[in-house]
This record gives sequence, C-alpha cells and structure tokens, in this order.
Amino acid sequence: MKELTKELRANLRYVKVPERLPPFEWFPDFLIVGPQRTGTTWLHDHLRFHPQVLLAQPKELFFFSRIKEPRHPKFQSDSLAWYLGRFRDSWSWWLYKSLFCLWHYGERYRPVVRGEATASYAALDEDVIAEIVQLNPAVKVIMMVRDPVERAWSHAKKDLARNRGRSLREVPEEEFVAFFHDPYQRRCAQYVANIERWGRYLERGHLLIGLFDDISRRPEDLLLQVMRFLNVTTDQRYIRRDLRAPVNPTGTSQVPERFRALLEKLLADDIAALRDRFGWSWPMPPESAARSFVFNPPVTEAA
Repeated sequence: MKELTKELRANLRYVKVPERLPPFEWFPDFLIVGPQRTGTTWLHDHLRFHPQVLLAQPKELFFFSRIKEPRHPKFQSDSLAWYLGRFRDSWSWWLYKSLFCLWHYGERYRPVVRGEATASYAALDEDVIAEIVQLNPAVKVIMMVRDPVERAWSHAKKDLARNRGRSLREVPEEEFVAFFHDPYQRRCAQYVANIERWGRYLERGHLLIGLFDDISRRPEDLLLQVMRFLNVTTDQRYIRRDLRAPVNPTGTSQVPERFRALLEKLLADDIAALRDRFGWSWPMPPESAARSFVFNPPVTEAA
C-alpha cells in the first residue's frame, strides 16, 4: 500500500509536497520509460483501452525528467499535487472509455493500476530513479530496446524533420551530426547501463525489457506479456484489430550509408554491450528467438 509518511516527505530531494494533495494512491503503479522511438506510443495506445488500466493524461508528463531543470521549456511543476492530478480521468474520457469497455468487452471500466509513459525516463539520473522508488517501492517499469542505429535515425527524422515541418532533404547534414553527438542521444543508446541503473532500485521482477522487434513480429504475445507483468486480466479480447497498424510513424526511409557508418562508430560500445549482455545484434533475423523478457539483476552476496 502506498503511504506518504513524514519520513518519506523529509527524504524527498526534488519532489515538493504541498499540504493539500490528491489521493497519494494515484501515484503510478508502472512507468513506460522509453527511450524515444522504441514503440512506447504504440504500447500506450493499446494499453489505454484495457478496462483495468488508467494512463496519465497527457501521455508524456516529463515530470521526473525535468524536475532538476525548472527553466527547461518542458518543465511544468515539481509539485506532487500537480503530478498526482494527471492520474485522474477527465469526465469525457471516463465516459468514452466506460462505453467502449461495455460495448467491446461487456464489462465496466474499473482501473486497478495507474501508469505513465514518458520516453525520456529511460535515461534518468540515478538519484531521480531512487526518488521515484522511494515514492512507490513497488513501482514497475517497462523499458523498450531497439537497434541503436535505427532508433537514433528515427529520432532524428522526428525531431529535425517531421516536427519542424521539413523534408529530410531540407535538414543540413551538420544538424544530423550534432543531433547524433548530443549527450542525451548518446545516453539513449546506453541500454545496458540504463537497464542496470533502473534494476539497482526496482524490486526483482519489476523491470520488463520490451524488444521493439516484437511489435512487428509477435505483437499479440508482447501485449499479453505486458498485461501479465502488470497483473491485470490477460485476455485476447483486449487486443484490438488494428494491432499491426503503425503508430506515430516517421516514414520508411532507410538510414543513409554515411550516417549509418557514423552511428555504428559512435555507438560501437553500446552495440557491443547489448550483444555481450543479451545476445542481441541487428539486423535481427526473422527466425531469431530473441524476445522481450523480465530483467532480474544478478543477486550479489553480502561481503
């Protein structure tokens, strides 16, 4: 049971706790942490219609990724009251989802878990992760993994071209190069380090590593696995017919060879770490047995 004790209030370093709060039970039970362009929007889109799942509105809150940066344009608040308030359905959405669940599933919308999907949480600093786990020691996390080169290229297309209303040809080459070298972009590629950083704080069995390739190869299996991980009713009837439709696409252009060579060199250590730790390398053959799994860090014996 989630409880905001006096000791917890005193130990919080970044999150501000006002006197008046929405129910602390609204603090999320799970987080979809990204990073960007790994299928988090697809996962959010299909989970949000499950009758036992409530997802924050809007999709990305950036609360914990900007909590140290009050001057950042995406910073909105460091107040726990503001954050908890995002985990309550608007009247219109509650009505729509209630009718949807009755029509399609023959059951009422009764959320038993609350969640948030903010892709930039994958690369959170360790002290912020520690604060999240202080607020909910039982929180569960879903982190997605994608070919680091393809992920970086997709992210660049979205941020430098699509989001700015430009074609790829209109983006100067030096902008792509600067984007790929950006410290945050580099950190997004450090999957093994990010997984281990989260794994040090979460309870065993509370970190699901989702493989982006599973979205195209075995999306039904992936969604059912996520339902089991969240301890909600797991059933095929909650899987929509449009499961294989693209969500938040940036087009199908291939990584130009000059950028592929640059990214393979830049991300060489991260690519090697994924291969050595999990046996994952890309392009992943269609018959590959690799798939999403629950990560449990090795148990270390006390000295």
